[in-house]
Amino acid sequence: MTKLTQQEVERRLGLRTVNPDELSWAISEVIHQAEFSELQVDFPNVDAPALTLHFFNKGGLRAIIPGPSLTDDVVTQIEEHVKTTLLTPTPTVIRAALFAHVPTEGYWRYRDKLVIRRAPDEAPRSQVAVAEHPFILEVKFDGSPDWHLRNMRVLKEPRQVALFLSLVVPGVTVPPINARRHWMLDATPGAMRSVWAQETYFIPNFEAYAEELSGQGNLPDIELVAKLPTGVRGDQVLALPEDLEQKLDTFMRLGDDDRARILRAAYWLHHAREVWDVSKSAYFQSLVQAVESMLKYERHRERCPQCKTHLAGPTAYFRSFIDRYAPMRDENDDAERRTRKLLYGKRSDLTHGTSLLAADEEVGFGWHTPKPAYEFQLSEQAQLVCRRAIIGWLVAQR
Repeated sequence: MTKLTQQEVERRLGLRTVNPDELSWAISEVIHQAEFSELQVDFPNVDAPALTLHFFNKGGLRAIIPGPSLTDDVVTQIEEHVKTTLLTPTPTVIRAALFAHVPTEGYWRYRDKLVIRRAPDEAPRSQVAVAEHPFILEVKFDGSPDWHLRNMRVLKEPRQVALFLSLVVPGVTVPPINARRHWMLDATPGAMRSVWAQETYFIPNFEAYAEELSGQGNLPDIELVAKLPTGVRGDQVLALPEDLEQKLDTFMRLGDDDRARILRAAYWLHHAREVWDVSKSAYFQSLVQAVESMLKYERHRERCPQCKTHLAGPTAYFRSFIDRYAPMRDENDDAERRTRKLLYGKRSDLTHGTSLLAADEEVGFGWHTPKPAYEFQLSEQAQLVCRRAIIGWLVAQR
């Protein structure tokens, strides 16, 4: 048996050149068994490994260690599989239905990367104004000749683009990755009943994959505006920020750490909307979590000489981020100042579990008392401020 060195194995398998999750998958396609621990994967098992993968705490592959059962033939098989799947990109377009708070009737294209367009005529549409209205997002990405890997990559870059759009275009929602089931009301006249059904959206004869982004055809341009309209009118259609192209340019240029931070923030803002009907406290806390996802703490923060605790804690960092990237529009506005002070205070109460918002504790006619009504306004303002701060950070990276 040829003794393979760690350096040679890492070079041949592309440790520094391929995605670590995809590499782990490629290895599993050749060695069909594995044992997992928190930061380690042993193929096929920990007792007689052929390969052991060590990961960093925050993700990323740290090392590939050859084991006693590894042979050169196995390395060659994995190496070939990496070349033919991971390193053979196939330009692919994924088409998916997303939703907005108003209908989409036009077409918008970002370079040779993505398209936002009206859903096809076959797409089911709501008959009421306040609803989730479908539109089609097309994203071009590096697929793979292997359908399994292609589908894995769909869950990365295209979904990240969709999540980013939900940040910069309020009202856009992204369907969950995992299908959920609920008790649903079938309100068919004369046949009203409850049914246990899967949450999903289906468009007949819809092709999810294509080789190129679709053309505009006879669709009008989606309007680009300096300020997105608020509320929902009966005749309102989707408009996009006039600087959406620049925002996407900035997002595409972000380094891995910054990209991960803003996607986490986008996730929590999106999650806030998802949980609004379930818990107003969870909604508010998700808004706060979105901002805290963006915070960068100094490695050597100043400490109190007596108790040794950090002098600048999470609340101070939170306040500093908000004040820097979403400054008050009017320094003399006492109402906004009080709102921000309550925002910081409520953040602390919810984080430490010392309270809930009144809407989650009161029933009956609770909304007619001052506290829940005011907290509702506070939550609305918190959503605006937190989103504005995160987008403000993005704009500052140009």
